[in-house]
Amino acid sequence: MIVTTWKAEMPHLIERIADTVRIAFGSFSLLDVDGPSRSPDALDPEKLYSLTDENAIWFVATPNMAIVRSRAGYHHTARITLELWDAEAPAEDGPEAEMRTVEFSSSSGRLRSVSHHGDVGPLLDLRVPGASWLVRGHRIVKPDSFAGDLDAEDIEDEDEDAEGALEGLEEFLFQFWPVNACQP
Repeated sequence: MIVTTWKAEMPHLIERIADTVRIAFGSFSLLDVDGPSRSPDALDPEKLYSLTDENAIWFVATPNMAIVRSRAGYHHTARITLELWDAEAPAEDGPEAEMRTVEFSSSSGRLRSVSHHGDVGPLLDLRVPGASWLVRGHRIVKPDSFAGDLDAEDIEDEDEDAEGALEGLEEFLFQFWPVNACQP
């Protein structure tokens, strides 16, 4: 008798890009290079933003666009990492990591982070146009940050420019994998 044992393959990281993102007014976007979708199923950016809050629903998506809310809630610069995986990515564990998974459809298969000031981050090529992806977002608030102690009124106007922006209050990791990828 021949017994065949199937071993589930581990997911493979295809690409990782890291940069910083300028957070203005407590949020930023992940945007397809085609821009917001004109599909009747797509929500406009204001409606999409209205579905978020700083706590549980900090990451939401509609075709070609996702909105990410900061826990800090004001102007600052945060580290961002975008990863493309061939199957469900392993979750980053940590006491300060907050995770949320959403479905993201991309018409071009290429996206980047975009601030409210129009600053764009590096391009993540998903390599498949017109596909849907599951995206696990990790919002990692630094335990020693003083983000919860400041209000928007406490931040001077000069803090809005790149030179005066606060840094290191939180980090973001977004892991993309195909919706139809086999689960291990």
